[in-house]
Amino acid sequence: MELSHYFEPVDFGKFRDDQKFGRHTLGYYLERDTLRVPTAGAGEVKVALVGVPHVGEGQPRGWAQAPAALRRHLYGLSHFGESTGVVDLGDLRAGKGPRDLLFALRDVTDTLTGEGITVVFLGGGQDQSIGICRTFRERPDFVLSVIDARVDVKAGREVTGPGNFLTRVLKENPSLFHLQVMGTQAPLVPPAVSRFLDDLTFDLLSLGSLRDDFSAAEPLLRHTTFLSFDLGAVKGSETGSPAGSPPNGLHSEEACRLARYAGLSPALEVFGLFGLNPANDPTGLAQALGAQIIWYFLEAMTQRRREDPRKDKSPFTRYYVEMELHGEPVVFYHHPPTNRWWIEVFNGENDSWTIPCNPGDYASAVKQELPAIWWKFARKLSVYQNNKKLNSFFAKE
Repeated sequence: MELSHYFEPVDFGKFRDDQKFGRHTLGYYLERDTLRVPTAGAGEVKVALVGVPHVGEGQPRGWAQAPAALRRHLYGLSHFGESTGVVDLGDLRAGKGPRDLLFALRDVTDTLTGEGITVVFLGGGQDQSIGICRTFRERPDFVLSVIDARVDVKAGREVTGPGNFLTRVLKENPSLFHLQVMGTQAPLVPPAVSRFLDDLTFDLLSLGSLRDDFSAAEPLLRHTTFLSFDLGAVKGSETGSPAGSPPNGLHSEEACRLARYAGLSPALEVFGLFGLNPANDPTGLAQALGAQIIWYFLEAMTQRRREDPRKDKSPFTRYYVEMELHGEPVVFYHHPPTNRWWIEVFNGENDSWTIPCNPGDYASAVKQELPAIWWKFARKLSVYQNNKKLNSFFAKE
């Protein structure tokens, strides 16, 4: 599919300092590699930045300024190698309405990921995730991760927006393999929503749990297909946001660390940063943080390792842990160079899921305690193809 008609190309001249990017800046290499796209060979383009300067009805108009604001800060940051393969395709052109935008997001994501290119969306509202998720609707291994202070689902009928976009995503993706929401805050998540996610064996990693063991986020992001990051998950005082912003939330360095975990994941195909409103950011602090979040994601991508025991078990050490009460051994895979672990959960006579896990899960099994992650995915067998609970929740008025 030819994509040029979808984009308004970047005018790099608007972002140059003294008419030129320094040779040590990311902007210098982004401009160079973007201009080479028409003649690039297969595999030369590894990451594509895509701006989405559009907002829906009733949404903050300032969100439309987010792509340009992020570029202004991102381009001046340090580069991380001369052969990055990172290009900026520009901004998605406006269609006739929200439906056109969602179709464009789907088409662009589908084409680029189909060519092995990771896509980074510089967006406005998090409801843009709906169009991106449509790319993976038929994928049995689609894992969606969301970083947000809230869980954006609501029962009943409402106009779709950032505050309930997950409702639409779950309706359109009934076979979604796994959903993980990280950085949530207990005062902002109703108990019914927590129970709903647990019933569907989805993960909810609260801000408190994340602080107790920050490394718990790494396995979740290691098998993520698409990460949708709401900048509103960051503590308001750390983004210079005005009154009404969240008093609690991720610290800025924690947000960057999560982005780095995502960048290291060989499974991750799409990253989207949403919720930046430059009109409410007079100091530019939130814009600078957003750019650094993207920078840490991109830098981590240069250090990705193609390690996956589902595809090649030879580099891994396999451990069989005999469980006296369980009756069958629990199988773990360990990759010594990175000290990463996976656990195998059988989902049929001749098939299994191999799920990223923590070293602590192996330690629990050695103590004859079945790890919580094993129980979660064992439960998933009974709900993976069962949409009754999902449909009954959304049917409530």
